[in-house]
Amino acid sequence: MKIAVSCLHDISSNDGTAARAKCVFEVLQKKYDCTLIMRGEADSTSDNVEVVRPSKLWNLQLIPIVLKNRFDLVYCASDFWGFFTYFALSKLWPCKVLLEAHGVYSLEREERYPDPSPIDKAKISMLKWREKFATKHADCVIALAADIYRYYGSFNKRILVVDNFVDETKFKPQQNSRERISDDKERKNVGLIGPFIQKYETSRNFLVSSYFLDFVYQNIHSFDARINFIVIGQCDHKIANERISYTGYLSDFEDYVDQITRLDAVLVPSKFSSFGALTKVLEPMACSVPVFTTPVGLVSFDHVKPGEDIFVFDEAELVAKVNEYLFDVELMDRVGKNARRTVEKYYSTAANTEKLIRVIERLGTAG
Repeated sequence: MKIAVSCLHDISSNDGTAARAKCVFEVLQKKYDCTLIMRGEADSTSDNVEVVRPSKLWNLQLIPIVLKNRFDLVYCASDFWGFFTYFALSKLWPCKVLLEAHGVYSLEREERYPDPSPIDKAKISMLKWREKFATKHADCVIALAADIYRYYGSFNKRILVVDNFVDETKFKPQQNSRERISDDKERKNVGLIGPFIQKYETSRNFLVSSYFLDFVYQNIHSFDARINFIVIGQCDHKIANERISYTGYLSDFEDYVDQITRLDAVLVPSKFSSFGALTKVLEPMACSVPVFTTPVGLVSFDHVKPGEDIFVFDEAELVAKVNEYLFDVELMDRVGKNARRTVEKYYSTAANTEKLIRVIERLGTAG
């Protein structure tokens, strides 16, 4: 079976949507003739990766790729725009189109714009129409969480949940992680995982992530003086402060993982819900690095328990709780280990591969 995994995001990006597409591709290519289609500035050096130049003509650029390869199935990894091209071309020859829904973007935008302008209202209406059309006409819909399943289930009964997942063999704790947090007097490093890019201002990524930086910048003097912050990934909004450092864009995957494993905690001060388990939460959890977040940051984490696998506090008390808990060695060690076990059980490649393959096989044999 020839399969395409299509994602509108940049192939070099480590944001959640791109990371998910790559994870799905890595799983499927072990069993099928699989091609990854993503945006990028440089040509691909791999025969099974198609890199499309960034352009507003994404849908048109997909046409020659599809006509050349004649895929049996296209897996749209949150690629709602690309879905229209694949759906139209599927009428020319037998080709199944699967839509993977990472969130409910129209509801997210409504939450962020409680008093929308006429332009915002028009954009929200367009998002709702696009979501309904794509989910209704997809041969199958994969939802990344139960909330997403319930919303899109009203449009398509051929829907099921395959949780967001990370490769637990790549994201894993350092052997000396217990020694790293054994001193309750030493300085602590708390991570903020990007990217934080100004040019994404009108996109979902910027809306979700930019507040993380603002929260730390505004509260830096309220955090314990022994706490330093490390901003991981590309960042276009920096300030000069001796307690805040920036890694910049990390092109090497192992460097990225290494940065996470050296942290004492990760801070995800979400102001808005994402309707999907955030990869930037799952990756540190897999590395046994405790995560601090807000109640809306836990939305769609169907298997994560506050206080056991993750720290969840209202925004007003988040700084105080970070100051209090970060230096509690036993508590941090216990939550970090619980987080790793939860990822292994529910959010790992091993836990989700069989479910994913089962969906593909079912579609492949359907008439």
